[in-house]
Amino acid sequence: MSKIEELPSSDIDDDSYSSKPGDVFLAFVDAPVKETDEILIEDSFLGGEPKWLHPDSQPPAELLKCGACRSADNMKLLLQAFSPLDDEQMRAIQQRVGINNMNYINPQDDRVLYLFLCTKCQRKGNSVRCIRGVKKNKSVDGLSEKMASTSLEKDFQINPFDLTNSASSTSNVFSSNPFGSTSANPFGADGIESGISQKDEENKKEESAKLSAKAARKLHELQKDKEYDDSKCFKSYLLYVEEETFKNKKPAHLQLPKNLRIDKEALDLTGDEDLEKDPIKLDPRTEKLSKFLDDDVFQKFQEVIGYNPLQVLRYDLGGKPLLYAETKMDILMTLPRPGYNPSSQRIFEMQLMPKMIFDLEEIVSVDSGMEWGTILVFTDIENYVPKFDEHGVGYVEECVKVQWESRT
Repeated sequence: MSKIEELPSSDIDDDSYSSKPGDVFLAFVDAPVKETDEILIEDSFLGGEPKWLHPDSQPPAELLKCGACRSADNMKLLLQAFSPLDDEQMRAIQQRVGINNMNYINPQDDRVLYLFLCTKCQRKGNSVRCIRGVKKNKSVDGLSEKMASTSLEKDFQINPFDLTNSASSTSNVFSSNPFGSTSANPFGADGIESGISQKDEENKKEESAKLSAKAARKLHELQKDKEYDDSKCFKSYLLYVEEETFKNKKPAHLQLPKNLRIDKEALDLTGDEDLEKDPIKLDPRTEKLSKFLDDDVFQKFQEVIGYNPLQVLRYDLGGKPLLYAETKMDILMTLPRPGYNPSSQRIFEMQLMPKMIFDLEEIVSVDSGMEWGTILVFTDIENYVPKFDEHGVGYVEECVKVQWESRT
């Protein structure tokens, strides 16, 4: 007799499932990098070529090699994220885990995370590597002075394409907005060939500031995308960041009916049956439904990202990762201490989301495409770097954990 199981409706409902403000920030693809764009250290982007903290300061060659095949030939940049630290936030995180060492945390320092993947070593250990780079800058007395002298204050309600808002440079948790200054703005007065050119310089600035967000984006979209050697780089996209919210309507495919009745015998196939006798195995939708129902971790993953399906990155410094699938071991309990700072420990900082694969791979390949479900990045809670060069730049490797896509 078939075993019928009553499945309750989702325990994550539209009214009660929400995160606290500021807990998690999500990054989304903004626009392809154009030939006219000037990439700055303060920018966060997918693909392309890394922007090092100083032209003459690059990481040791060993860090740029795949940890599996020991070659740099197939290492491609997945992500570059400008990730400065807030001293008050880091002090609170350290106190929570019983550490008190703020000696290496300076909000004014340029801090960047670089994620590389070897396209020839799928599923092999150390085929995905993270480099943390820090460039020492002059310290300031406190957070208020830092905010007054930089554009790093977070305001996620600002449209990065709205040039009429002078605070638009503050909308990115990882960086100042790439469009926040005239010199870095691809939509600025230099790119406009209208009657504005007949006015003096002040009028040009005033007129350009009145461009609507739609017109500014259109102007940028008309520019030619920057071309890269696809054997060395993925296509590159700028990112923008927003606080995670659950205001969007839950996708229909995640709305399981109340009191759904599932025949467990129909789903609990061993794999030895004849396909002709069990045609249910031929339907990939059934396989996905089975996985969705059987793996609570995967179900939660699907449900959470379902509210913001276009996210390519989750940033939650000192928080907990959103796991892609159930794991036998506790990832947080198996994190290695930094070899360059063994008295410290690592904390979760961010994770790459599978939507990124569709953005980076213009041609999806079953045989050679990326196969990860999520890539988790853990960094030194003390932000220690053992050595800086003459330009005040230092690089270290951080810990990466990859949950690969299941092949079954």
